Amino acid sequence: MALIKRVLLFFLSLVGIIVLLVGATTSYAQDNYEANTLEPNFRFYTIEWLNIADNEGRKYVCGTKVSTFDYSGRKYNIEYFYLLTSKDTIVTQFIVDAIQLSIDNPETRKMEELKIKLYASVLSKDGKDFLAGMRGNNDNDKSVGAEYTEFDREGNTKIFKDLYKGGFDLKVHHIPGAEVTIPIEVNTEYAKEKEQILENCIIDLINNQEHRIQSSISIDESIVSRVG
Repeated sequence: MALIKRVLLFFLSLVGIIVLLVGATTSYAQDNYEANTLEPNFRFYTIEWLNIADNEGRKYVCGTKVSTFDYSGRKYNIEYFYLLTSKDTIVTQFIVDAIQLSIDNPETRKMEELKIKLYASVLSKDGKDFLAGMRGNNDNDKSVGAEYTEFDREGNTKIFKDLYKGGFDLKVHHIPGAEVTIPIEVNTEYAKEKEQILENCIIDLINNQEHRIQSSISIDESIVSRVG
């Protein structure tokens, strides 16, 4: 909730800057106006579990990925997942990125991808915001996101499942202060039994953490015995 408030305050502070920039570039020879438009569109969706194993075949990433694009070729990826880090801790990461797709060769269907810089993102359902991400310190990274160090297994696992079900909105800022809403429609292919893939992944990830910690302890004890 604190991060969501930070996002909102950040963009409210930038609205004035946007207004000034628009005013500075306005010429008396131009008519500038705005209008709410409803343009015909068709949107495609892919929703999947993130269920990734390490080199030993043990899970270290578990969560949900939602992708959507329309006829404009603009694609959005939403990822929310547990990550077992190299320090054997479990963190939860939220990442949103945007990509402009274009067909480089119609015959081979070879695609070109251009990453689009985002400034913030918010996920909202029934008028309530429940996840938010902002830009990090790396200017080369055009995505936005957040990381949570608290392992809230019950709360976050519910969000993983809710994302898989669809039926929420993605709000992104390509320009500071200018919000674009992308609807994530209900997943018509959802089935309750599919959640077992996620549940099994999380169990394996936790077991993997315990395995790594135990292996580290065994290595430390071996070093101590050799030194002794």
